Amino acid sequence: MDWHDLDEQWRHRHEPAELAALDHALAQALAGQSAAAEYCLLWRSARLAHFQAMQAEDSDDNQSAYRYFASATEMAQRALRLQSYGVEGNFWYGVNLIEAERRHGWGIVKSLAASRALPTAVKYIERTIGIDETYHFAGPLRVGGRLMHLKPLLLGGSVDRAIEYYRRALQIAPHNSTTMLYYADALLADKQRRAARDMLRQIIAADDDPDWRWEQQRDRHKAKALLTEIEDNP
Repeated sequence: MDWHDLDEQWRHRHEPAELAALDHALAQALAGQSAAAEYCLLWRSARLAHFQAMQAEDSDDNQSAYRYFASATEMAQRALRLQSYGVEGNFWYGVNLIEAERRHGWGIVKSLAASRALPTAVKYIERTIGIDETYHFAGPLRVGGRLMHLKPLLLGGSVDRAIEYYRRALQIAPHNSTTMLYYADALLADKQRRAARDMLRQIIAADDDPDWRWEQQRDRHKAKALLTEIEDNP
């Protein structure tokens, strides 16, 4: 299996033809590969399904988003059975588990599902931080910070600790728009409005990131909306 070719297709995931080709290649490979190579295919498939879920949600197709997140969780869990301490399997399992459960069911059922999944997601993300916090543009720190920010105070949530995670993540990947957006949100929660505005303006004005093109475009839209909201409510 040519991992370089697959990862080059991943880099161009913002292009529909490349995304479709990657989806087809991974499905074909999973159908015919031996167990020895399966870990590498499973975590890449989980990563792809996570991206497809984000695209679906961005198009307001929440049912498809849930299905992709659930599929990604299952593939990452299978990867973990093969390599329990692989950084990729742990990261994509923790990320997709909480995202899938946040969208499972309706009303109180959805809230309970997310609450039950949260400690498990945190455990796997914290494990990933211990293995390699630089993975996926400091993804373990970015997600760890987001979970810390959104976690209820009674369950150990802390905006201050979330901000620490984001600052560490930005030392590793200083131009990652998603980390910057989460950081701005945490700064707002911490009543640091000027710093939050500055961060949002940086997201909007940043040079294009060839490794984060689709996500950066999404984050710019969100940053513009949040900045407008702040300026309309001084």
